[in-house]
Amino acid sequence: MTPEDILAHPARVLSEVQRRAYFATGYLAAPGLIPDPWLDRLNALSAAFIDKSRTVAKSNEEFDLGPEHRPARPHVRRLRTLVDRHPDFWRFASESVLADIAADLVGPDVKFHSSKLNYKWPGGGEIVQWHQDIPAWPHTNYSPVTLGVYLCDVPAEQGPLTCIPGSHRGPIFVHRDAKGAWTGAVSDKDMAEAGLDRTEDLTGPAGTVIAINCRTLHASRANFTSRVRPVALFVYSSADAFAWMPAPSPTSHTGEIVRGAPATVAHLDPTPCPVPPDWSRAGYGSIFTAQQGDL
Repeated sequence: MTPEDILAHPARVLSEVQRRAYFATGYLAAPGLIPDPWLDRLNALSAAFIDKSRTVAKSNEEFDLGPEHRPARPHVRRLRTLVDRHPDFWRFASESVLADIAADLVGPDVKFHSSKLNYKWPGGGEIVQWHQDIPAWPHTNYSPVTLGVYLCDVPAEQGPLTCIPGSHRGPIFVHRDAKGAWTGAVSDKDMAEAGLDRTEDLTGPAGTVIAINCRTLHASRANFTSRVRPVALFVYSSADAFAWMPAPSPTSHTGEIVRGAPATVAHLDPTPCPVPPDWSRAGYGSIFTAQQGDL
């Protein structure tokens, strides 16, 4: 669906101003949308998995671990395939207000793609370089949106997600180095003309929902506080968007319709998209391992 098609449908959760701002800039930060019981549950589950990670020595299908991970001092960078880790994560993704927010941004027929829970620990270890999401999991159109939920207050000094307004209407960059190896990041040369003087931090209190279009250039800086920053991330698309390469982190629910009905016709956007590695063969760790040169 086009933005005009989507806006023709009544909003479920977001205001018309918020929806139009998302389509104009390629992102949105909307506080106060997640009910406290859900926020409390997500935080409780997050704490339980951090505690579970104490028994894990190296990264596995559940955890992407940082180099400083120890039983006494966990360092989980990512809880992978989130909706497969506990039924309540899938309930949140499919039954809560989050799927209605997705419908406000991709149209009434909504398809689930993937999810994870990222942690930004104090210090510089979890800096995320500038990138776009769609080159890692290309679709037939550019409706896919990542909806993030801040599980704690995220001020500017805690390394919030940062976006370049309007970049979703610009080029889709190759996320590889000069030798063709996947880096998960846009090169410094390409970023030089991308508008780094116009970046905007997506800050907000606990429960803030951030929405980032799949073509939007975004990154996050170091966490300069003493507190970890957890953000749960869920990817949705319009039902008429179809992945044309294997997903890097597929879940048991990838491709399920969570609002509306399945598409009978695919929407094909003619804008070219670079081809990523075949993740079904290459394997995928996380954006942290990719950007640090170790898939």
